[in-house]
Amino acid sequence: MSRKPRLPGAAEFFALSDTASAAQTSPTQVPEPVASKPPRTPLHAELLPSLTIAQGPTEKVTFYLSPLLLRRLELYRAQLLVEHNLKVNRSQIVDFLLEEGLRDVEPLTDGLLARAQ
Repeated sequence: MSRKPRLPGAAEFFALSDTASAAQTSPTQVPEPVASKPPRTPLHAELLPSLTIAQGPTEKVTFYLSPLLLRRLELYRAQLLVEHNLKVNRSQIVDFLLEEGLRDVEPLTDGLLARAQ
């Protein structure tokens, strides 16, 4: 049995109809934001190569995410590419979020303690 989650196809990935049912799965999950307008494609997307972020040496680490959180991560990655022509992978996004989140651990500690109660 594979531990790798099945990622949705394009049709179900961008479908907005199932977000309400996915949000009702667990009371601790945060519902996905619904886009108020369709994403805009930069005019220069076809002319210039995608922007990339240089990545230094890394260590392999395994994180387990809920399907909803994984979907939000993928949507954000796609949004960066479509709206800002920035091509990054999930690891680069998580690396940045961890770096920013661990600068000031007090809010992080408060949030984790609140979830534990």
